[in-house]
Amino acid sequence: MKRFFALLLCLATALAAVTACADKPKDIPTLKVEEIPDTPPGIINYLLLCVDSWGSKEDAAQGGAIDAGDDGEDAAQGAATVDNAYAAYIDEIETAVQNISTPRALGNTDGMILVTVDTYLHRVMLTSFVRDLLIQKPDGKFNRLSRFVPNNGNNQAAVEQLLDIYASHFGVKIDHYVVVNWSMVRNIINAAGIKDANGVGRVELELTKGEAEYLRGKDAYTASWATPRLKGAGTYMLSPHAAVIYMRCRKSASAINGEKYDYRRTTRARNVLVSLKNNLTDISYDQAMELLDIVVNNVLVTDMSAMDLLEAADIAFDLKTSDIDQFRVPIDGTHKTISYSSGSCEEIDFLANREALWEYLGYNSFVVREEE
Repeated sequence: MKRFFALLLCLATALAAVTACADKPKDIPTLKVEEIPDTPPGIINYLLLCVDSWGSKEDAAQGGAIDAGDDGEDAAQGAATVDNAYAAYIDEIETAVQNISTPRALGNTDGMILVTVDTYLHRVMLTSFVRDLLIQKPDGKFNRLSRFVPNNGNNQAAVEQLLDIYASHFGVKIDHYVVVNWSMVRNIINAAGIKDANGVGRVELELTKGEAEYLRGKDAYTASWATPRLKGAGTYMLSPHAAVIYMRCRKSASAINGEKYDYRRTTRARNVLVSLKNNLTDISYDQAMELLDIVVNNVLVTDMSAMDLLEAADIAFDLKTSDIDQFRVPIDGTHKTISYSSGSCEEIDFLANREALWEYLGYNSFVVREEE
């Protein structure tokens, strides 16, 4: 009995120590609705969210088949050629949108990228948000940005509440959102990548020695993951599955361009998107519509209608030769790691990051913009 009480005393002491070590977050200076700036004319904000899931076991296991050149039914879905007539494109996309299912549980938003297009200045901008960034809900409670959706209903309604968090914390109104999982990202990479002899869509990426070793060390690694075979630092053509593993990598033995861990992870995700975009600069309009059909068939949740998707595809097609600008929140020198809610979080200077983000997106520019 004495041993039992001694054990309870030790546990209580340990819990008290953990509680004592936890940091108390500072209140966040969020914006009121009337303080959130209107989006300048010509600018459209799309939020891409990837949940921390591969979907079903069958979806997760399909990576090997895709890397070997066998797309399977899920990846090939929507690959049929569409008629050149615009009305036929609308019918195809409307059918695909109707087939999008809304899962009961979405999970943590493991990847978050804001895609901003400026149709006036012909700019395409990618903004990554570190997933463990600390935010404050309207009730005053704190939460990690990546955990907001599962902690607030874990459904499409929670995703739409997340848009309010982006507006109140970052001062950016989201026009549309798309939610995918990692299997869907892999399928889209396969469709948009550079085709090899087996028809596998590959992504050209420059890897450090540590990144190459990380990929080679995965249990699922096969020689088909990279061309040429992974041996060290260099430029490789990664298979769709390997590209996703690269995007998910958060381990960094040493800083790369000053970034480590989740900060470098956000850059890896943008690297893949930029590489895919560079592969599509010569795409025809018909090919763009075929790709859109595949993308729509690899979406978990979206608020976009068929016409919204076609408009986005038209804009992307018009800007296909534009360079992509990149940004990350938080910016350097405006964040610190604290212990909160049984883990590490990033507490940031929202005033500095809002101002930097607005400047980057062109909200503070003196460009004369007129409503179309």
